[in-house]
Amino acid sequence: MMTDIEKKIISQFEIDTNCAPGASGKININKTKRLEGSRYFADISDFFRAIIFKGRLFMMCDDVMIGWAGERYGDMLPEWFCKYGNLRSLDEKLHEYGHEIMDTHVYFMPDPEYEGYDFECPYSIQKLGRKEIDAIKDNNPFRHALMYQEGCPDELAIAALDSDGEMIAMAGVSSDGRNLWQIGIDVLPEYEHRGLAVYLTTLMKEEVLKRGKVPFYGTSESHSLSQRVAVRSGFVPAWCEIYSRKTAAK
Repeated sequence: MMTDIEKKIISQFEIDTNCAPGASGKININKTKRLEGSRYFADISDFFRAIIFKGRLFMMCDDVMIGWAGERYGDMLPEWFCKYGNLRSLDEKLHEYGHEIMDTHVYFMPDPEYEGYDFECPYSIQKLGRKEIDAIKDNNPFRHALMYQEGCPDELAIAALDSDGEMIAMAGVSSDGRNLWQIGIDVLPEYEHRGLAVYLTTLMKEEVLKRGKVPFYGTSESHSLSQRVAVRSGFVPAWCEIYSRKTAAK
């Protein structure tokens, strides 16, 4: 039986990929259409998008590709979508229409069995709302915590301050979609490896859950240090996404 968090996640994926609400199929392939409340990121094209969550595929692609996608992916096991051979073939197909794979990312959702993080923070903590976030836009050293991107506004930040009141680490969260808010974390180099990344990420996760949204954490498949922060902060691996973009003009 799905948890409430999983239901909210799937509902978001249905919005993201123009999928009929409540679709129960293992393979869901739909024509491209951006719906209100979908997650939108700068430079990412709506031409193709795929999300794999717990053995289910949610895909959206342009009309010119949907027949090919149905034939290729209609009977596949979604959990093997990111095998290199498949990604290579997909990228070749996208290139026929002036697009390419932009990125693949692994994402984490809250762990319902998380028992907490035992950490006594020696630094002061400050919360920042939208007004305070906008005020530091031109002098922001925390590029992973605060993105300032169109379509996914920064909603909240939690910063650690040194004895002089200077920000040394920050977790931020952006409202990426109707149901999902994404957490980012940054720690100044001289304050790394002190537990701050896990502590602030955990605080932010709890803040988002209080607001009735689902916090999630994304990183590269090769970024094991970032993945470790996610796990220690009470997240578990949950889904993978494949994005496309237009190829650069030559």
